[in-house]
Amino acid sequence: MSQIISAIRNNVKFWWLYLLNGIIFLLAGFVVFSNPFSSYILLSIFFAVTLFVTGIFEIAFALSNRKQHVGWGWSLVSGIVDVVIGVILISYPSVSMAVIPLFLAFWFMFKGISLIGFSIQLQTDKIPNWGWLLLGGILLIIISIVILDNPALGVAAILGLMAAAFWATGILSIIFSFRLRHVKKELLGRA
Repeated sequence: MSQIISAIRNNVKFWWLYLLNGIIFLLAGFVVFSNPFSSYILLSIFFAVTLFVTGIFEIAFALSNRKQHVGWGWSLVSGIVDVVIGVILISYPSVSMAVIPLFLAFWFMFKGISLIGFSIQLQTDKIPNWGWLLLGGILLIIISIVILDNPALGVAAILGLMAAAFWATGILSIIFSFRLRHVKKELLGRA
């Protein structure tokens, strides 16, 4: 029994990486909202760097938990996708400015699918409040469909949707991190 508890402790040891991830996304949302038109160029660069950095965090989380966590592959794939898209956007800023709504739509869709996968894993592990992650994943998929359906909404509308999606992703990452922290505390109390 102590081996199982030790494995689970190691699994949630790096819960704070998701907290940092969430804070970065909240800040990104505030940057977009406070400077909607003048920050489009800055936004494409900031978004690329944000994707790259949060991808590194997700890869670190996945690799640090690969032996103890059944669903570590979700985090690894999500982190790799973030790093690859971040590198592409950093390398080609003019292209990223032209196609950023489509990149974001597919990225939000992938994030939504990842959150749904995380929520299913939490539900399987009988961790309470997993439904919030499921709801957030569904909302991100809906936002991605809206962007894909009408990319000509204009930069202002896309920026508004991006700010909302950044905030949703940040809040959901923070919720997920505190769920992991809660599990860690419960395990330490039982040991």
